[in-house]
Amino acid sequence: MFEDLHLKSTYSTYENDIGQEFYNPVLSKCVTYDRATAYFSAKALSNYAKGLETFSKNGYKYRLIISTEISENDYDEIIHGYKIRDELKKVLLNSLEEKLSLQETCNLSNLAHLISIGTIDIKMAFTKHGIFHDKFGIMKDKSNNIICFRGSNNETVAAFKVNYESFDITCSWQSSDFDFSKITKSIETFENLWNNSIDGVFVCEIDTVIREKILSYDKGEVIFEPILLKDNCVILDYNNGLELNIKVESRKIINSPMYKMKLKRYVNIKMSTGNKLVFKKEYTYPKFKRIIEILENTSKINDYEFVVTNRLIKYISDKELYIRERANVGLSIKNQQEEVIQEFKAYKSIVDREMDRPLRDKQMWDSFYMYAMKKTSNFSVPGSGKTSSVLGVFSYLSHKGVVDKIIMIGPKNSFSSWIDEFNICFKGKKELRVFNIQSYSSVEEKKRAVLYNTGKQNLLLYNYESIHSILDEVSSIIDDKTLLVFDEVHKVKAIQGQRAEDALAISKKAYFIITMTGTPIPNSYIDIKNILNILYSDEYNDFFGFTDIQLKKPSENDIKEINTKLQPFFCRTTKEQLSVPVANKDIVLETVANAAENKLFSILCMKYAKNKLALIIRILQLESNPKMLLEAIESGYEDFSDILYTQGSVEDISYKNYSIEVIELINSIEKTNKFNKCIEETYKLSSDKKSVIIWCIFIDSILNIKTELRKKGIRAECIFGNTENDKRTDILDRFKLKEIDVLITNPHTLGESISLHNICHDAIYFEYSYNLVHLLQSKDRIHRLGLPIDQYTQYYYLQNYYSTNDDISFSLDNKIYERLLEKERIMLDVIENNKIEPFTSSTEDLEVVFQDLNPNRDKEV
Repeated sequence: MFEDLHLKSTYSTYENDIGQEFYNPVLSKCVTYDRATAYFSAKALSNYAKGLETFSKNGYKYRLIISTEISENDYDEIIHGYKIRDELKKVLLNSLEEKLSLQETCNLSNLAHLISIGTIDIKMAFTKHGIFHDKFGIMKDKSNNIICFRGSNNETVAAFKVNYESFDITCSWQSSDFDFSKITKSIETFENLWNNSIDGVFVCEIDTVIREKILSYDKGEVIFEPILLKDNCVILDYNNGLELNIKVESRKIINSPMYKMKLKRYVNIKMSTGNKLVFKKEYTYPKFKRIIEILENTSKINDYEFVVTNRLIKYISDKELYIRERANVGLSIKNQQEEVIQEFKAYKSIVDREMDRPLRDKQMWDSFYMYAMKKTSNFSVPGSGKTSSVLGVFSYLSHKGVVDKIIMIGPKNSFSSWIDEFNICFKGKKELRVFNIQSYSSVEEKKRAVLYNTGKQNLLLYNYESIHSILDEVSSIIDDKTLLVFDEVHKVKAIQGQRAEDALAISKKAYFIITMTGTPIPNSYIDIKNILNILYSDEYNDFFGFTDIQLKKPSENDIKEINTKLQPFFCRTTKEQLSVPVANKDIVLETVANAAENKLFSILCMKYAKNKLALIIRILQLESNPKMLLEAIESGYEDFSDILYTQGSVEDISYKNYSIEVIELINSIEKTNKFNKCIEETYKLSSDKKSVIIWCIFIDSILNIKTELRKKGIRAECIFGNTENDKRTDILDRFKLKEIDVLITNPHTLGESISLHNICHDAIYFEYSYNLVHLLQSKDRIHRLGLPIDQYTQYYYLQNYYSTNDDISFSLDNKIYERLLEKERIMLDVIENNKIEPFTSSTEDLEVVFQDLNPNRDKEV
């Protein structure tokens, strides 16, 4: 908008470069430009052709009225419809025949092209005596702000370069009534002139001969750089993609060994022609540098001139500079340096006005950081108000007219949270217009809805699972006015997985991107690679450049480099910074396996000695309900969906592999000691009128606990993967209203985006795996921003102990619990203290968990 420009009240040729300082910046923001001038020279247009290029790209209109001096007789003949006399044509044509440089030829070509496509329309004004001498211009932007200028300046090269010319400007947004009348009068005058409605002045279309002369310069497109008009050379340019214009014999390029061996791999053959090679879109500026190097070397060997346009050089330079500038901005804000304080205060002032619920100081700094960085991550802990901070960014950008919508991609569970937070944060100050992809059933319905039902919405919600089938449609609605948000971005896991590819494709078109997760590095730094690629795919290799080996097992030098480069690109708020009361020390509820459980444990250790992933599943089944051991292991493995990172396999072992004695042993156990302890502790808490949430892994466990609690008169309900959305919402609402005493669920269903801290303060972990993400996410359902300072939060962990054949007391639960605490400490050190210790893989986790066991036995059961 014009308001963002630094404008002067008066411009003069002695003090200012009028083209650079006034015309080009104003035209870049302009939607209509009306200009009346006495004298006209095509050469003069070179002074603001760059501004006209931007103007034309947006499809806007420039109306120009020009004049020249004629005799009274000529005037009378023109009015009566006679053609312009030859001598008058000659004068006008001479103004188009001035000797032009390559730059001026380029600019005149662009002017001709803009006339040919209707961007510029020219008329001529004649008077009976003398010359039409009124000189003024009127410019409007998208917000209907108006700049009106009047002065001595004509549209001639002398007016720009030789004469002393000046003009004053009047701006509508800062005008008094008196000054505004100058604007309205100028608008009225121009419209009357354009419509030939002023006595003594005759305005008509330019003569066909003159128009054709101008159009003869048209090259059929906007020429962005004069060098593109150069002949007998090969020109590499960037025009929304890399292009090689071949102005020598094409065989010198296409038939050369260089092309076949080095260049062809980068070329989009289908889009290319004999005179132009178009390069594949997936390549970015680091590859551009390699292509330049190849062409430079080859041109020397084959003796032709190779030219790189300034536009391409600038594109590469800007990209290389961008990431380093972003790093400097990030560090300045995180350190709250003096130079950013005033900008922060201005940002805060607008956000405070736009939002009904104010952000806390630390949230406001995070919000300002995300706005200033444009593409960044928020690693604040779950429950710290990340969503509100992002809505602060939206409030500022939408107030400035820069952004008009949020596109949020996250888990389905997060949708209601985003809707609730939007309504709470803006409460009457901004209307919520939501698009929910889950409101549509079939893929075709979703595609149509994305294309035709999203135009006026300001909060568009998509879940990760839905994106792949509607990828093109979602990509088509992302533009530079989109704030793109990836919530719980740790769900984008596998480096080359489908979700990662989809996220990368979508992020290519967005100017503002925020990725959010409270658990960014649960296993190793490899977890951060997808996030960095979503934000900075072009820059990743050149700026970050971490290999997968470095990220998985970094050396001491790697550790230092990774931390140094990573720090500027994320913000993080901890619960302590928001004064969330510290949770109580964990309570471990130990149980000891009875004789039958202990015997089964030994059998399982022998049977699954070579497959520790299968062993961990079988032991957890044993502790919950031994009868699950009689089912093929795949049925149990399904319950581990999205829980274990291990890419190992599990054996399809059914009950037929067990002896009759083992089957009888399994059936003899009605309820395990661990199960009974869980019921006992839950009953105790419920009797004290405390709401309880129980975390499990297996659906079988969830259903059995629910049944047993209901037998004891406890109002228990459960939510797991197959629970329909409406039923989930109903159960959660009733739990919050204390119509339900105990909620039983699993972390991969309800571990994210649900707030239960206002009603529940006790959580029991009956089953848990070594997936750190799900532990931290589930804990934060009841421990988050908004808790009173004196409110307790208590976690209970069930741990069952077995006696091995070597008389060692072993607890799988305890091993996993200790491992999780260690991984949590490492992760927090990484993202808060710039310190890292070597991470372990999931396979190594399994080795650590079972290192005290010696399950290798000769006996087969």
